[in-house]
Amino acid sequence: MEKFGWPVVLVVWTIGIWGSRLRHALGDEELICAERVLDVGIAAVFVGLALVVGLTRWKRHRFARPALELLAALGVIRFSIRGPLILASSEWDVGFKVVHTILWVVTVVLSILAWRRDSLRQRTAS
Repeated sequence: MEKFGWPVVLVVWTIGIWGSRLRHALGDEELICAERVLDVGIAAVFVGLALVVGLTRWKRHRFARPALELLAALGVIRFSIRGPLILASSEWDVGFKVVHTILWVVTVVLSILAWRRDSLRQRTAS
């Protein structure tokens, strides 16, 4: 894990789950216009921010750390708001709830690991 690090794993994870959500939102004919705009917008922000994190880390840009912190925080906040709403709703079946709980837990864990790893790297570099 040392070569790539948890921040890179978080970037790949984020692009994977939110890229998938973006593809589904664009292809879902049942979504009304406002829902589609919101779903596409949220997914695009996560994918875009993950790409920014990846690029700034690769280029060793000074915004790499703040971008990573923002990506981690937004992921935790989004799932910590949406997760309980999904679990409490009778609209979705058990399978949907299980999948989204797994996405929630993995996102939170990866966000914490990426943030901690980056904090340690920054402290040892100083």
